[in-house]
Amino acid sequence: MNLVAAEIARFLATAEPGVLCIRGRWGVGKTFAWKRHLADSIAAGQLAMPGYSYVSLFGLNSLEDLRFAVFENTVDRQHAVSGADADTFQTLLTKGIATGRKARPLLEIVLPFFKGQGVASAIYRSAFLFVRDQLVCLDDLERAGPGLAIRDVLGLASFLKEERRCKVVLLLNDERLGDEAAEFADQIEKVADLTLLFAPTADEAAAIALREDDDLSRLLRARSVSLGITNIRVIVKTARLARRLAELLNGRDASVVDQAVTTLVLASWSVQQPSAAPPLSFVRNYNSVAYLMRLQDNQPDADEQRWREAIGDYPFAHADDLDRVVIEGAAAGYFHEELLDVAAAVAEERHRHNQRGGKFSRVWQDMYHGSLTTDDDEFLDALRDAGTAEARWISPLNINSAIRLLRENGRGSEADTLVRDYVAAHDGERPEFFDIGSHHFTRDDQLDDGLRDAFAERAARHVDAREPMHVLRALGTRRGWDRSDISVMARCSADDFERMFEALSGDVMKPAIQTLLQLGRSGEQMSAGITDRVVAALRRIGAKSPLRARRIASLGVDLNDPIESDE
Repeated sequence: MNLVAAEIARFLATAEPGVLCIRGRWGVGKTFAWKRHLADSIAAGQLAMPGYSYVSLFGLNSLEDLRFAVFENTVDRQHAVSGADADTFQTLLTKGIATGRKARPLLEIVLPFFKGQGVASAIYRSAFLFVRDQLVCLDDLERAGPGLAIRDVLGLASFLKEERRCKVVLLLNDERLGDEAAEFADQIEKVADLTLLFAPTADEAAAIALREDDDLSRLLRARSVSLGITNIRVIVKTARLARRLAELLNGRDASVVDQAVTTLVLASWSVQQPSAAPPLSFVRNYNSVAYLMRLQDNQPDADEQRWREAIGDYPFAHADDLDRVVIEGAAAGYFHEELLDVAAAVAEERHRHNQRGGKFSRVWQDMYHGSLTTDDDEFLDALRDAGTAEARWISPLNINSAIRLLRENGRGSEADTLVRDYVAAHDGERPEFFDIGSHHFTRDDQLDDGLRDAFAERAARHVDAREPMHVLRALGTRRGWDRSDISVMARCSADDFERMFEALSGDVMKPAIQTLLQLGRSGEQMSAGITDRVVAALRRIGAKSPLRARRIASLGVDLNDPIESDE
């Protein structure tokens, strides 16, 4: 890519007319890289041409439209990066150009009354007369409308070079040209003076996308390269989200920020480039320790093996609560700030503990993964002791692996003791911690019966004392929920919902009911039946008057079905 950058810089530095074609796959960042190289040339005072016009062919449907677009997007050298706007167009007008963007809409309205379509076309063509001795970039050639043929675009590029002494840059994904691919391949050799393939490596893509030299940019570059991400657009979008994440974690330990950003890069790659990255479901459920336990029973399918290899050397072993908040943020495009703050505090405490020495991880890494000569009993003893000593900091998935391994090797009583020690160590956790469904166990993880029963018994002892009305209002304010909210709403009958809905008022009423409906349809554990009771309550309210019925219908509730009288 250094050669590509050098050729682009050389092309921009001379006023000699020419056509440069830059081709590459969709999404690799051709446009972004081109604009970066253009900005660098301007900053270095090495852009030879005094004017510049950038035009995307996306949606353009005629050669006449393209010609006018080249004119109306013309700016002087100092505005080449910011692009055309009303001010730059005014600059054209002050130079004596009396036609253009502002006149065109008026002409299209007025001239048909005078059968003046030929006049309008003439004006558009005359505007193109002013395009000469400048740099022109024609982007998205493969996305032009059906009325704009590739041969016409190449013909215009050749005309600009030969007759108007322009330098023309063509940006396209030639693999997406379809039926015109053969004609393009034949004609481009006659038109372009130089054709470059833009196919950056992960290092080059990161260097182009992330120019800053701050700690966050260095971390983003390292993580993007580690995953082999070559799509510049993905890296840029991830960086924007990462800066917001870093703002929300400001003041937290650097290790927490590192963990969150590391997870974000992986999750954002999955969201934005699903054809190349592991799916988000795999990232949510991935656990390197549990994976090894699964291998004892089943061989992974080809896709799972490929995804595991893709992130095998990446510093992401499993998703804890902080990781899950970040993963959902990558999917949504924003972060739940309250949940992020709570999860970050727990992660910070865990990182401080690990800095003092994490025995459990070292037992797995050094004695299990890192040696073929470790005595079985020596390893199991160390695993049991580390599991007990660090129970507070071990995830349910990983403690399950340790418990299973003890039980499968004839140490059932030690496994039961470890279960009890683990539950006791988490006695101060939020109630939803003991909802086993919140920890993303899969069928292949083979959850230990003893651990499942201990979690269920501990969960059954908890009674959420919050008032349902308070929780309902919170749903409307946050427009979201956590697992503890589900248990409160699940206890409410249709009569309860009817009373609460009628007590709601103001701006919180509609979002509270809508969020509750979404919760009921979420498929989360304990949510079954909530929707039926909510709808029954709304139908009863709607039956009380025509205007109430209208308001209920606006929430998307069908009032035609029979109204239930009780549960």
